[in-house]
Amino acid sequence: MHDQTEADILAADDRRFEAMRKEDWAALDACLADDLVYVHSTARVESKAEHTGNLKAGRPHYRGIAPRDRKARVRGDVGIVNGVSEMHVENAGKEQRFTVRYLAVYTRAGAAWRMMAWQSTKVPDA
Repeated sequence: MHDQTEADILAADDRRFEAMRKEDWAALDACLADDLVYVHSTARVESKAEHTGNLKAGRPHYRGIAPRDRKARVRGDVGIVNGVSEMHVENAGKEQRFTVRYLAVYTRAGAAWRMMAWQSTKVPDA
């Protein structure tokens, strides 16, 4: 049971990344908790409305997201994902590629897992 729940949380993480990359706003809305706190690798903090509004405006536009080295843990109705992701974004006409280490916190909403917190840190260039 626990392994399946962890797999479900990683699947929710994948759906969120895919919705961001595909600009599927309805799917993204379903992936995010209403009380989301999103902390970018630049330390900018956004609410759900700010985060989705900025994404819809293309600030930034995610061209590629490749998560790896992820581990999910479950504590009751809370799922925690620690991972690494390669990011390819366009922002203000500039393309950037960088790697982040991230922490994503999911909460169970009925049968679905919705992300309630995100925090990422850029990995320094090797």
